[in-house]
Parts: sequence; C-alpha cells; structure tokens
Amino acid sequence: MEGNRENMKRITIDARTLETSTGRYTQHLLTELHALGGYDYTVLVPSEYVAKWQKLLPKFTIMPADQKSYSFGEQVSFQRPIRATRANLVHFTMPQQPLFFFRPAVTTIHDTTLIRFENVDMNPVMYKIRKWIFTFLIWLTITRAKAIVCPTEYVKHDLVNFMHGKHADKIFVTLESGDPFDVTPEPIKDLAGKKFLFWVGNAFPYKNIQRIIEAFAELKKTQPGLQLALAGKKDYFYEQLEKYVDEHVINDVHFLGFISDGEKRWAFQNAEAYVVASLSEGFHIPLLEAMYEDCPVISSTATCLPEVAGDAALYFDPYSTDDLVKAIKKLQDDKQLRADLIKKGQIRVTRFSWKRMAEQTKSIYDKVLQ
Repeated sequence: MEGNRENMKRITIDARTLETSTGRYTQHLLTELHALGGYDYTVLVPSEYVAKWQKLLPKFTIMPADQKSYSFGEQVSFQRPIRATRANLVHFTMPQQPLFFFRPAVTTIHDTTLIRFENVDMNPVMYKIRKWIFTFLIWLTITRAKAIVCPTEYVKHDLVNFMHGKHADKIFVTLESGDPFDVTPEPIKDLAGKKFLFWVGNAFPYKNIQRIIEAFAELKKTQPGLQLALAGKKDYFYEQLEKYVDEHVINDVHFLGFISDGEKRWAFQNAEAYVVASLSEGFHIPLLEAMYEDCPVISSTATCLPEVAGDAALYFDPYSTDDLVKAIKKLQDDKQLRADLIKKGQIRVTRFSWKRMAEQTKSIYDKVLQ
C-alpha cells in the first residue's frame, strides 16, 4: 500500500458500470489515478469483479457493490457500502445514485441524450416514468454535487442550459480519449476482400443508424459490391433495424453483433470509412479509435462530434440522407481527400490523453477537498 494511508483523505469511486459497454471511461480513470496516487481510494464494483480489479489496482481497496442502476436497491441499500468506506468525498462515475445521499460528491455526467431523445424499448408509460426520474435525478445531482465532470465543452454547455445558467462554475470538462489497439487484427469472415462502410456502437434511435442504411441503399444502386457492417450487441433496437432491412429488401447489410477488439481493429483497418450519424453524443471514443487505425471518418455535425473530430472528419447533415450519400461518394472519388483525412486523424488523436483526463479529475478532487 502507498505511504501512510491513515493520514490521507479518503475518496470512494462508484465503479459499478466498470465492466459494461459504458465503462471504458471508468477503467481509464481508475488506472491513471492508481498511477498518480495522493489519496486513499476505495472503489465499489460488482462482486464478481472484485478479485480482478484488486489485482489490477493493488494500491486501492476494492469492495463489492451489486446494486443495479435505477433500482430500488440503489436507493435503499447502496448507501451502506458507501458509508462503510468513511469517505471524505464520493465520485459517482454515472448520474445514477441514491437520492438521499447528502455527503460531498463529484458526479460524472457523460451527456444529456436520455433527456433530449426517446429510446422506448419497454412499456411507454414505464419509459416516461423512468425518463422523468432520470431528468429529476440529473437536476438534483447538479444542484447538490460539489462538482460535475463532463467529457466535452458541448456537454458542459448543454448542462448549463438545462440548469438555466445556474451552477456553471462547478461544471468541469475533462476531455476523454481513445486508445491505440494492442491486439492482433482478426478478419471478419463475411467482409474479407470486400468494400464496406463501418459503424460500431448501440442502436438507440438517436444513433441515427437507419440514416446510414438509407444512404447505403442509395449507394448500392451504382455500387452493387458495396457492403455495410454494423457492430453492436444485438438488442431490441438492432432487431428493429434488421426488420427494416428485410422489409425494404436491402442486401449486404451485416449485423455483426458484439465483436472482439481484434475484429474491430481489422474492421477499422479495412473499411472504406467509419460513419457516425448520431444526433447526440457526449464524446464517442470509436471515432478516435478509427483515426488510430488510419480509417477516414465521415461524421455527423451534431452535438460534440465536431469538437472531438476537429478537421479530421468529413461532415454531413445527420438529418439528410442525400448529404450523407454525397459525403461518402466524395470520399470514394477523392483519393487526396482520403489521404488528408487519415493524416489529420493521426495528428488529431494526439490531442487527447487519458492521463491528462485523470490529472484534471484529481485536480477537481483537490479543489473540493481543500
């Protein structure tokens, strides 16, 4: 263990989403904070991951917390393991947290997408109730927190607007980052030797994947050999997209489901382009992953995406299928443009750093605890 921990201030980090699809931020935050030191950290994770992360983070105390997000248990029993840590400060890495937790806290809010968009995959009435609770929770969290952490200036601006200009002085931007892959590329059998466009992520309606499919269908009229690869864990929303493709008889759309990092790396290396059509994002790490693999990016102009991609993407109006078709054709026809975007992407990724993100987060802890 590091130094004399009895004399250190104690920080507890809620990392219950550590091993989920949204846990990349938390994984990097913990790893970099572990290297920085300076506080006595306790990390709350699902019990099945305690041994794994205690081995990875030996200077930290890893404790179990199995309460699910937005659950009754989160509201009633989650305070028990938090209080057991006797923390001077708690960092909730997602907005969900006990409503009746009143001790000093920092909360990370990745975006306000769930407030501004509908993603109904359940009983509509239950969804409305859950959305109202989430919206209230965001308001309450920002009001009570000692500091709010968010991944881009766009999200900060969005949160300030949501709060009608209040609490702007305690909302801090800690830019996230992307990662160069450290795995061997694994070819995806159905795509080997073919020209394809690529997307990876979930299929919530605000991801606007149907727009990509519509543009692809238009391109197929003159490019019969072109393929479309959509990667992401199959769920209700992907099932709806598959039905759409079947009903409109659109060939060569590959719903890959979950893919490994090796397969993802191969897809980035071999795709014609990585296409992100989202109407809302908080950061979007795969955009930078594509740039690491010299895959040109075609991006929506929505929300934070221009802030993240800068001059290293070809942009289009996410509400216009024609505009997306034109962008894809422009990239295909202009080899110099493709080379320029790849070069700019190589430069762009150097502007982001998980280490700097953690340093900025630690400075927020310092400010709150001073």
